[in-house]
Formats: sequence, structure tokens, C-alpha cells
Amino acid sequence: MPFVPEWAPNVHPLIIHFPIALLFTAALFDTIGMILKKLPFWKNAATVLYISGTLAAVLALLTGEAAGDSVFLPTAANALLTEHSDLAHYVVYFFGAFSVLRITFFLLKLEDKMMFRSILYIIGLGGLVLLWSTADHGARMVFEYGVGVQAVDNTGVHVPAVSDSTQSSAPAHNSEGGLTWKPTRASAWHDAVTFYGDESGFMSSMRDGAERGDVLALSAQGNPIMFTFDRPMTTMQLDGALNLDDFEGTVMFVHHVIDNNNYHFTSISKVAMKQGRSENGDLYLMDDKPYAPTGWSSYRVVADQTHFRAYADQKLIVHGHGDDPGSGKVGLRLNGKGTVLLDFVQTVSLRGEGMGETAMEMDH
Repeated sequence: MPFVPEWAPNVHPLIIHFPIALLFTAALFDTIGMILKKLPFWKNAATVLYISGTLAAVLALLTGEAAGDSVFLPTAANALLTEHSDLAHYVVYFFGAFSVLRITFFLLKLEDKMMFRSILYIIGLGGLVLLWSTADHGARMVFEYGVGVQAVDNTGVHVPAVSDSTQSSAPAHNSEGGLTWKPTRASAWHDAVTFYGDESGFMSSMRDGAERGDVLALSAQGNPIMFTFDRPMTTMQLDGALNLDDFEGTVMFVHHVIDNNNYHFTSISKVAMKQGRSENGDLYLMDDKPYAPTGWSSYRVVADQTHFRAYADQKLIVHGHGDDPGSGKVGLRLNGKGTVLLDFVQTVSLRGEGMGETAMEMDH
């Protein structure tokens, strides 16, 4: 936007202070009106400010959603963004209903009665608690995690180190409540995953990935094949790197997998990225955007309660919303022919589920 200064990542930081200032000032005027009961100016001014603050909150919500989609978040900030977004919606719903209530009381002259006036006053103060919590989450994103701060590197992508040659290269539990998989052998990992579908024609081998070193080549002949890792997850972030140049079809990062017909997915093809779920074999899309990958690309899939986001090379491509899927496994699904090159896959828990289990497993 032409009126956004160069230092600002988006317009949201310029908007967000207006609803905060207007709504807190409205509560202040309401307090003065409760003391100076015979002067209607204060309560009337408070009503105008509550309405203005609500409209500003709507604008802040819209710009905030656009801002959240324009930045690549560090891992630790993903859950905070979800909560901040949810709280912002609650603020708009609350003060929208409250503004309608104040207008209704004004038109019916119920504000002249002390009981109704006191009810409005208390409700308004309660809304400020919700507003404060929303602002606190936004401030933490900026000052604790550097979201939107240009000088801070927010990639948050950790490429796993290559396993020692004495190891099996199977997916390993990590201390972040997820799994780390950096293949170093062509088939040693097979016994550590669960396969779904027809495995005929499915092969894996190691190939030279140039600057990426040895990478895993997954080849399919048209039969849909899916495999999942052994650790179920509730909220999760998945990072991975793929090359689809020699593959015709779709590759899915699947998560919250229950069985072969019930799972959530982010699918990648040479023309689009899609996000949705399979329910008893029927596909339901949450978002669908044009996308044309070439060469190696880094991907991130975030599933946090009712929020689902997927990035390619640190740019948000799809952002859907749906019901909280609960818990399920994570993996990959190939629908097509050709070879997919895979460098690594890593998952982490966004809200601490399963964190520390690796240490306990080692102790036992």
C-alpha cells in the first residue's frame, strides 16, 4: 500500500492502536458518567466511542488477518498467532453485540434507569479484559518473537543433521514432541512406518541431491500410497523439503491420519496447492491456490486447532479453517507416477503435547 511506511511490514501496526484507544476511552467516559449522573454528555459520548472502537476493531481484525498471512512465523509463535486471531474475533463479536445493546438501550431510554446503566457499565468493563488479552498476545508476537520485525530472522527452519552411518535412518522422536527424519538409507525406514494402500510399484532409493547431499527418491507407478510415522500429534508444525520435477500427480503432507480414508492434508502438484480433509474417502477442500513449484522447495504445514496454514519457501500459499481434528498421525501420500525427491521431514508440537517423552524413553 502506498501509505504504508517502508519500515512497516504491513498496515496492521498503524491501525491496531485505534480500537484500543477508543474502547478504553469509552470506558473512561462511562466511568465519569456513572459519577456525574446528571450530565448525559458522558454516557452519550461513551456510546459513540464504543461504536467507533468496534468499527476500528473490525478494521484491525481484517488488517491483522492479512498481516498474519504475510509473515513467516518462528515455530514458537504459531500457537500464539492462533490464539491472537481467535481473541480478535471474540473482541469484534463482543463489542459488536455490546454496541447494538447500547444503541437499543439509548433508543428505548433505558439508560436513564440506574439499573440498566450499571449493567451496561459492567459489561463494557468486562470487554476490556478481552481486549487487553488480545493486545497482550499481539505484543508478545512482536517483542518476544520478533514477528514482523525486519531485522529479525524468523525462518525457524532447522534442517536435521545427517544420522550417523551406524543408525537406521528411521524417523526418530525429538524433544519438541515430534519426529525428525533425515533418510540415509533407501529402505531401512520402511519398518518404522505404517503403509496404507497398494505398495506394488512403490520403490525408494538414495540419490545425489547436489548441495543437499544424498536424498531419498520415492517412486510410484500410479497406485495411491500413503505412509505415516508412529507418533500421533494434536497440534503440529511440519517442515520438509521436496523436489517434484520428475513426478506427475500430487504429493500430500498428511496429518491427523486415522486410516486410509480419514485424514487432513496439504496437497502439492505442479499447478496448485490445496488444503482440506478426507472423510470416509470424500475430499473436502478448505483452501485452493495456484502454485507451480520448480526444483527444490521447502514446505511448512501448520495445524493448530481450527487453523491450518501451509507455506512454500517461507511464503503462505493456503490458509484454511475447519473443525479441530483432535489427534492423529503424520506422514506422506503419493497419488501419481514418477519420482519425488525428499531431503527431510521434521515435526514439532506447537502446544507441548508429547514434549519430554524422548528423554523419558531414553531413561527407560
